[in-house]
Amino acid sequence: MASPASHGSCLCGNVSFTAASEPLAVLMCYCIHCSKGAGGPGQVIAKMAHGDVNVVSGHDFITRCELQDTSSGEMKEKFFCSGCGCTLWTVPAGVKGKFVMVRGALLSIWTNLKPSTEIFVKYRPTWVGAIEGASQWQEARH
Repeated sequence: MASPASHGSCLCGNVSFTAASEPLAVLMCYCIHCSKGAGGPGQVIAKMAHGDVNVVSGHDFITRCELQDTSSGEMKEKFFCSGCGCTLWTVPAGVKGKFVMVRGALLSIWTNLKPSTEIFVKYRPTWVGAIEGASQWQEARH
């Protein structure tokens, strides 16, 4: 897990942020949005308490869009860097104000983040195996 005050940044480095605590959960998501956003089978997500993610620099580069066509059927907000297009985090409507779903690979400690849960496994490619020891959810839960 992350140590307090880990840091993260987008691909171009215009946006940097800190994570004041360890993730509440680490997920591997195979939903259509995460797969398309990653350009691969899915994304590692660090579920963080809303107040624990603080932007250090690049506020002016953060752009927001609303996505309605989600696998959960629930609207979510996607925040990304306008400089490089990198997704920073998403906020599903059901967790707004509580949690921020940070893209794990943006965190300095991401190689130590082993997902304990895989979500939307119904979309996981047949050539990708299950993560050993991880819970397998066909869809998602908050």
